[in-house]
Amino acid sequence: MTTYTERNRKPLKLKLLPLGAVAAAIISTSTMAHQFDARSYAMGGVGASSADYLTAPFHNPALAAKYEQDDDIALLFPSIGADANDPTDIIQNVEDFSDIYDEFKGMSNPTEADAQKVIDQLKLVQGDYAQVQAGTHLALAIPNDLVSVNVFAQAYADALVFADITDEDLVPENIIKQDLSSQALTMGVVVSEFGVSLAKSYKLPTATIYYGVSPKYQNVKTINYISDIENYKFDDWDDDRYQSDDNNFNVDLGIAYQHNAGFGVALAAKNVIKNSYNTQIIKGVQGQYEVSPTYTLSGNYQNHLLTAAIDIQLNESEGYKGITGTSNNYDAEADNRQFAALGVEFFPDSWFKLRAGYQTDLTNNTDDSITAGLGFSPFDVFHFDLSARYADSKDMGAALQTRFTF
Repeated sequence: MTTYTERNRKPLKLKLLPLGAVAAAIISTSTMAHQFDARSYAMGGVGASSADYLTAPFHNPALAAKYEQDDDIALLFPSIGADANDPTDIIQNVEDFSDIYDEFKGMSNPTEADAQKVIDQLKLVQGDYAQVQAGTHLALAIPNDLVSVNVFAQAYADALVFADITDEDLVPENIIKQDLSSQALTMGVVVSEFGVSLAKSYKLPTATIYYGVSPKYQNVKTINYISDIENYKFDDWDDDRYQSDDNNFNVDLGIAYQHNAGFGVALAAKNVIKNSYNTQIIKGVQGQYEVSPTYTLSGNYQNHLLTAAIDIQLNESEGYKGITGTSNNYDAEADNRQFAALGVEFFPDSWFKLRAGYQTDLTNNTDDSITAGLGFSPFDVFHFDLSARYADSKDMGAALQTRFTF
């Protein structure tokens, strides 16, 4: 019996749908791993102490009160991004298996050597993952001395595609009988959030303290699409019978301290209320997804030329707690993440910004990444941000957003 992470300890964690499918799910519904704020994305994912008052709900609600006197209503519409990681080409290999098996079934008198070709293709996908994450954000910020308000919405997707290969299908005699029992699965979740950040500031002689809260409504859609491996179609995941919906309320909390000399610290707590969600039981297989609290400690330094920040996630974020009913064991920690990131933003001119960053996963489940991006803000009214992430040729992502300040 194979454990899914034995062959690839650092491959896709548990998050994946084909990129097009995830993007479609996100757009139709519309923590550091789910963060596609393009400014933050270019800076390695930092933001708990360095986000601005418009993107504060996605990092630290306290920062909704961190604005300049000439700042007014601001609109984020939209921010969108995606990450893809398919290090072993599992998606293509599963599609290739269908062709190889169809050719095998067309043989009038197949031999064990012919059956071995089918087995070799099954072994090629055994124990592998493919991964995609996607997300989008919207926000409307209204800074105010009494209480700053930021109304926001966001959606993100986590998913997993893997092949569940049975030992019986690795025996030539069983292949010749054309009675496969292996399966391919798409298991994922789409989380949509709608909420409001409320924040205030308290001025000290040499610094300012910010504190805030974001009550929010969450809709969680779990996906459990399973098919015989020879008939698997990635696009079939959105059939209603493979999905289940659940709703609940959650809350984010944050506090920040910014000294007049330019340095600051912050602490943010996301999804303070833990919730678990079970997928539909399909062919005896069921997954349990968990939205759990994450805590991020952050520090920053700012002056008239740059902003530099560091974020450290204090605990692991969890995704799927387990998958039961499969022939192979699932490593419940394979999709855990705990990020640390460094980021810097240079603004040599008021309308142009250059950003770079570095991100590492303290759980060692994903590879380290470098990030970079540009920001343009002509006339300080329309803002366009573009960013990218690169770990290797099969693990990369991008994000972009447009903002308006009035």
